[in-house]
Amino acid sequence: MMNRRELLKSTGLAIAASQIHAQPHSEVPTADWLKSCRTLICEAYNPPFYPSLDYQADKAVSIATALNADSMRYPAASYFAYFPTKSGYPVHPELKGDPFRETADLCKKNGMRLVAYVPLNHPFMDATSKDPRYADWSKKFADGTPMTTEHYGFAKYFEGCLNSPVSDVIRSLVREVLTQYPVDVMYFDGPYQGMNNAKEYCHCKYCEAAYQKRFGKPVPTKPDDVEYTGWMANEVVIAFLHEIREMIRATRDVPTLFNDTSLLSKREWRNRAIPVVDGFMFEAAETPEDKLFNLQLGHSTGKIIWTYVGSHTEYNREHMKNDRVRGWFSYPVESQEVLLDGATALAGGAGVVYWGLSRFFYMPEGPLSYESGRYVKQNFDFSREHQSILAAAIGRPVAGVMVGDQTIDWFAGKHHVSKAYENYAHGAWQVMKDLGYDAEPFLDYLMTPAQLGQYKLLYVPNVPCLSDAQCAMLRDYVTAGGVLIATHLTSVADEHGKMRANFGLADLFGAQFTSVEPIEIPDLYLKLSTGELIPQDPQVLRFTNTGGGTVLAETIDRGHRANLGPAIVKRPFGRGTVIYIGSGLEAIYSETRIKRLRDYLASFIDPVLAPHKTYEVEYRSGVMPQLMASRDTILLHLVADTGNKTKKLRIREEFLPVDNIKVRVRIPEGRSVRAVSLMRAGTKLAPAVRGGWVEVNVPRVLVHEAVRVDLG
Repeated sequence: MMNRRELLKSTGLAIAASQIHAQPHSEVPTADWLKSCRTLICEAYNPPFYPSLDYQADKAVSIATALNADSMRYPAASYFAYFPTKSGYPVHPELKGDPFRETADLCKKNGMRLVAYVPLNHPFMDATSKDPRYADWSKKFADGTPMTTEHYGFAKYFEGCLNSPVSDVIRSLVREVLTQYPVDVMYFDGPYQGMNNAKEYCHCKYCEAAYQKRFGKPVPTKPDDVEYTGWMANEVVIAFLHEIREMIRATRDVPTLFNDTSLLSKREWRNRAIPVVDGFMFEAAETPEDKLFNLQLGHSTGKIIWTYVGSHTEYNREHMKNDRVRGWFSYPVESQEVLLDGATALAGGAGVVYWGLSRFFYMPEGPLSYESGRYVKQNFDFSREHQSILAAAIGRPVAGVMVGDQTIDWFAGKHHVSKAYENYAHGAWQVMKDLGYDAEPFLDYLMTPAQLGQYKLLYVPNVPCLSDAQCAMLRDYVTAGGVLIATHLTSVADEHGKMRANFGLADLFGAQFTSVEPIEIPDLYLKLSTGELIPQDPQVLRFTNTGGGTVLAETIDRGHRANLGPAIVKRPFGRGTVIYIGSGLEAIYSETRIKRLRDYLASFIDPVLAPHKTYEVEYRSGVMPQLMASRDTILLHLVADTGNKTKKLRIREEFLPVDNIKVRVRIPEGRSVRAVSLMRAGTKLAPAVRGGWVEVNVPRVLVHEAVRVDLG
């Protein structure tokens, strides 16, 4: 067996050990730092790296230290490489010396960790280039035309194919970064198999040969081919990332993260790569609720989660003909929304990564002369002050919400609106959040019986695509005593979208659908057993009650004076209970926030979850609680989204405080309360402790406050 030095020599990249050992840092352990990092991104798809190379390492590090960052992410490459590589990757024509080495040395001097950004087949080949290799490396349409893409609006680029020799260039690039620079984390953007044309099948000579060898036939020309999709996703793209991860493990094992910001995007190969890596980045969301949802979804995988504060897109581009032209990368355009973004990241237990260096690099004064710089520093200061507590705290969900990744990929129902499909999972999570329960979203394909067993209630919001094995898992959960709420088209198709003759969970629901396609009629209502009518989803799946369950509501078509039959049925199954709702009430709640609908859904949820409630927060519009806890400390975050983002996305925001919020936190059995304090205000409180609950009044929340309860 080769030793480490022999292995490095075998790659042709052996170097002095002092060059590859990670530098010493503060006393913060690596595991804690990964969960609570304060990272400044040096982005290289825009100035100061591209198109012109203006980057200066000393200036970048001085900006990072002014912001109180504890780490920097340096771009080994983007459209060009930004160090003197011998891998064959194109080097920026203005590169002088080694700014990567200079940055690494300055980070070490200032006690900061260094994260290496390495793109894995992110489009980089300029479509106007004369480089003869690019024609060989690019993805091809069936007629042989190379596929091109836009990115940040500067140029068009050929999309690379991982079955081509470009993969060897990327492997060499990764080895050079890993073995020649003292990086603490390898962060990969990708692996990509195209960008604008990611869902297009590649017909390059390398793919055709590989597919012919694997399956004995050419690459298919028709879309939605399950065989091709599985091959490209698992045997090409994810296999490439797995190979890279194992090379790192064998060479110099450092944490490996990747960019998986498209958790809920159709045919996004990277979604299935989560098990391969140590963690991933969820970049950005349009609302704090959406961001917190995705951070909790990330935590359900058991991986490290980082997230952006700020982003490369702080402009809605509504009047632009080409929406790839994103506005301004090198100006501090952000306002108080940076505070909200940071508060959500901290409440969600994520590492905080600010985008980015370019906002301040060209400004005439230091970053703290600008409001966005001061807001970034506020986030970083809070994270540093409470680093050990934030790193130790994890969520305490009492319920689970299934996210239909298979449905996003494969479902093709006639009434399915893919761009709004997330409203179902988000709505289920949101209604429980508004009722005071923390629920954990989780991906269907990662579901296990052990995971389901942790939840007091399981909400499956319109998940049509489920395999027989997944249906059996849900059936076993209820049989063992679980409570299941399932809605709309759940289980009408298998995991690849093939429609079934009836629900895959028909025996569990005690229901038979009339047609696999729902109907859409305006002005529908739920008629409750009391005779009350409340708004119903205008899209309903008609079904018959075949299992003797209790019909809790029927659908009334007011305009046609018609009763469309059962809308909700409840029945016991084994030791558990199942409630089937033949529509997407949770999506309606996500889209409307109708209070009566929230109260009605509470009638199903409260009887199950109320005994397990971990906190109570007086309901205030815009205030979002999130409980995180360690063995001896409970943190109840209060994120107050009371800004002015009403008509336009990505506009600048300002916030108003919310005063006098009454809060109760449940004390774990057998524990006492040592102290209660407000982490933002820095004040100690004199709480009332009654019946196992600690009660406090939070005088004011401006964007973020956290109630800290120290346990005895």
